[in-house]
Amino acid sequence: MKSLYLLLLAAAVTPAFAVTQAAKPGLSYDRVAVGYSSNDSLKGYDLSASALIGNAIIVSGVYQDVTGKGVLTGASGRITGFGLAYKFNVGPGDLAIGYQYSQGQLGYSTGFAIAEQKGFGINYRQAINENFEFSIGYARLSTALGALTVVGGNVYGSVASETDNVFNVAARVNFNKNLNAQISYAFQNKNAGSNTLGISLGYNF
Repeated sequence: MKSLYLLLLAAAVTPAFAVTQAAKPGLSYDRVAVGYSSNDSLKGYDLSASALIGNAIIVSGVYQDVTGKGVLTGASGRITGFGLAYKFNVGPGDLAIGYQYSQGQLGYSTGFAIAEQKGFGINYRQAINENFEFSIGYARLSTALGALTVVGGNVYGSVASETDNVFNVAARVNFNKNLNAQISYAFQNKNAGSNTLGISLGYNF
């Protein structure tokens, strides 16, 4: 049961926050984007946004519709979350340290699961030139889940928790001042949903 449900949040939400958490000239944090992510257990489309408040505070949010893959085939649900980070100018790039929180719900043929994820992360972002930039990051994320499962007319409840290390990398191409595309990859264990690939198309406002 534990390995089945622990993937609900961490499996999908990491790429969305990885693209927003990390201003030198040319690095924009005022962005809205639509994206898609997938791993061994979940796939889904998301809407995300981030904004720079003042010169150092980054706020971000994400909403995602997900469907199950593998052992979760037939399941579906949603994930919502937010992030808050403080950035420093470090050499040629920006270093952001932040907190993220997300909550998800997943329904399947024999039950229902609710998950909560929170943790701190650090992310470095740098522009190579006006058209290309990259970021690398690390997060320590804690996930708590509760599930109800119906088997043979009997209802069973379970609670599980997991703390995981998540490493992520991302690359962004800026087509012009406003339009851009990004690809990201999160390295995480199977209890957190396995490694996750994400892509997004964004608009800087």
